[in-house]
Amino acid sequence: GNDVGATTPSRVSLPLMLGEHSELLILPSYLQSLPLNVKSDTKWLLARSMPLTSLLAGMYRLTRIRPSKEERIIVSSSTDPLAEFSLLDVPAGSALVLQPRCLAGIIQTNGDQLKITRHWRFGSLGAWLTLQFRYIVFHGPATLIVKGCRGVRLEPAINGRTVNQAATLGFSANLDYSVARNETFLPYFFGERELFNDTWRGEGCCIHAATPQRGDHSAFFGRGL
Repeated sequence: GNDVGATTPSRVSLPLMLGEHSELLILPSYLQSLPLNVKSDTKWLLARSMPLTSLLAGMYRLTRIRPSKEERIIVSSSTDPLAEFSLLDVPAGSALVLQPRCLAGIIQTNGDQLKITRHWRFGSLGAWLTLQFRYIVFHGPATLIVKGCRGVRLEPAINGRTVNQAATLGFSANLDYSVARNETFLPYFFGERELFNDTWRGEGCCIHAATPQRGDHSAFFGRGL
């Protein structure tokens, strides 16, 4: 499908303009300010079909906002001073593999249900090397609010791209994805880089944080989802 793209550069405080037919699902800790009379309620799980995934990813007890006219809402973190947010547009017919931990919210058409699928990869050597067996895929049309440490970077992978796996946030679902050993041993030995890098090739983009957060990929529980 059409390529995924960033609609705004990442920033610490992200302003959103919601139309009357839009619906915002967001974690309450990322709501900095909103209009006084806007209608809001609670959605307990991001996806009822995947309750365990929603719980493990922290995507539960979401605030749902449905404005009756165009309204301005500010997104910012109340707990992490290094967090920056960006809007990623996923057009109809496109799909994005995303680490659920970096998802702060979703903007979609009021009444629509975002399509989310899960894919297991037990037959891949890369999955066993990184202990990441399950991939969560978000299908368009939707706009995702993505959080990254000190910024979110989106880069084309058409000529091949490699990124420190601790910084990886997501990638276009049609890319050829694999892992490659870090070429120099000493940075891994001294704890400066992970043992493996994520690599992609194809027509699409990869998304990563500007700075890997310590503890993002800790053994099985960091790479398992």
